[in-house]
Amino acid sequence: MREDSKELQKTIQHDGTLSTEKMLADITYAIDQTSIVAITNRAGMILYVNDLFVEISKYPVEELVGSTHRVINSGVHSSGFFKDMWSTIGRGEIWRGDVCNKKKDGTYYWVDTKIVPFLNDQGKPYQYVSIRNDITELKESERMIHNLAYNDQLTNLPNRLSLRKKLVEELEHAEKNQMKIGYVRLNVDRFRYINDSLGFETGDYFLSVIGERLKEALMDSHIIGRISGDEFGIILRDIESTDDVMRIAKQLQLSIEKPVEVKGQVHALSISLGIALYPEHALKSFELPMKAEKALESAKEKGGGGIEIYQHGAATKTLERILLENDLRKSIQLNHFSLDYQPKVNLLSGEVTGLEALVRWDHPELGRISPDKFIPIAEETKLIVPLGNWVLREACKQAMKWYNKGFTGFRVAVNMSTIQLEEPFFIEKIQSILIETNVLPELLEIELTESVLANMNQVHTIIEEIRRQGIIVSLDDFGTGYSTFSYLKDFPVDTLKIDMTFIQDLHEKEESRAIVKTIISLANTIGLNVIAEGIELKEQAEILLDYGCQEGQGYYYSRPTTPEVCEAFMEKSRIIE
Repeated sequence: MREDSKELQKTIQHDGTLSTEKMLADITYAIDQTSIVAITNRAGMILYVNDLFVEISKYPVEELVGSTHRVINSGVHSSGFFKDMWSTIGRGEIWRGDVCNKKKDGTYYWVDTKIVPFLNDQGKPYQYVSIRNDITELKESERMIHNLAYNDQLTNLPNRLSLRKKLVEELEHAEKNQMKIGYVRLNVDRFRYINDSLGFETGDYFLSVIGERLKEALMDSHIIGRISGDEFGIILRDIESTDDVMRIAKQLQLSIEKPVEVKGQVHALSISLGIALYPEHALKSFELPMKAEKALESAKEKGGGGIEIYQHGAATKTLERILLENDLRKSIQLNHFSLDYQPKVNLLSGEVTGLEALVRWDHPELGRISPDKFIPIAEETKLIVPLGNWVLREACKQAMKWYNKGFTGFRVAVNMSTIQLEEPFFIEKIQSILIETNVLPELLEIELTESVLANMNQVHTIIEEIRRQGIIVSLDDFGTGYSTFSYLKDFPVDTLKIDMTFIQDLHEKEESRAIVKTIISLANTIGLNVIAEGIELKEQAEILLDYGCQEGQGYYYSRPTTPEVCEAFMEKSRIIE
């Protein structure tokens, strides 16, 4: 009999099972092969490290054993972070967390860490076992997605949604410490003529110059972001007075309006600024930029090149805006709206898997009005609540019409605003509409924008309740706002919709392909369905399918259209399948 067989036989109990010692040895061996393991005494001195610890840290065993984990401390985490860790394991409880460590060569690596205390007969820890797994690649992927989601790629400034998030944080800090904040909307006057006469490439150069000049003028004292093509937003922190704000605004004008030389020609710049203050003009994060925008409109109406501070009660709304708001109220009451639908398809089979309901305003005098014009007004005035209820009711009716005609395997998606989710009795309203229309919940999908992640604690319970009704929940425009995969691990959604900005140049840019591939891979890892929106070319669809994306939506398949045309498309895709 072979020696290893004899050894194995020694471990067999009379009842045919393995001895406890053998099982523990096997478990220890398995952990050693897959995880980074260290054992320390109660004071934190390292008593044992396995080969993987040595390999990843690049420290030899003799430099690790006998020292503490300070030898691999990266300095990334605060003293409070480690204080909490020691407090937890000191009570005899298991601690879990992500830790950034430093190798001997100075490079950093991330580990998913679990520290298990071993207790003596008195219930006091006498040593600790740490089990770690290398998650550096995952953290790097999250960092890359975060950078593209939160930063404007032209100026490397925070983008609109990132600036909005920072404003929420700054207002909370200001309220707690009784401080003042200024918000500035900066617009380049007549920028369209720069693009028209000099070209978009030169226009982009002008914007990058403005971004650099803003950074130089404000240093790190305040927060700057690019919120649209030729508009920038600035959060002025710890402001003492209105005079203080005006002084900074005039300095910005002087810095930015210096001539710019392009291809041997000198060009002058002109900017307009609108300013609103906290707490004088607004108390909430969504109100402050709105008031600054109204002040900017006032500056533009006076010919541009000026600085305006918001005035309470000032009639800064344009005539078009006033008329649209009034007509919007009437049109909701008189039902001047309709729904178009845009199909979503299975990228492999071409079968229709869903349809997104898109509201259209058919004004009796002005004709069809773009959602880009009336949806922001509806949200600002909270008219989005009755309008959203109407959209949900009509979409439910249409879903049942298609279902009763024999169509199956599809969902009708309805977009919902964060404002709707925050309404009292929101869930009760959904339940009422479901009962009224007799719709099957599995035929419905609710699409939420990433801005809900900014208020995750408030809406988490509401979204879970929506899913309990049997309705699918998806996160729209993924990659452009608050999204991080650390949020998504705990956030109750079923589907991610990759924003079209990543899809439109997928076939041309390696950077976009890398981002999309990472999003799909990580989403699949945590069990989320993925839909890509904005597909316009066959080549884009093929790349997405190759990366493991399940569904797609875009002009390549169908533009938003009437229910009748959609029905014909559904019938055709069913036959093709």
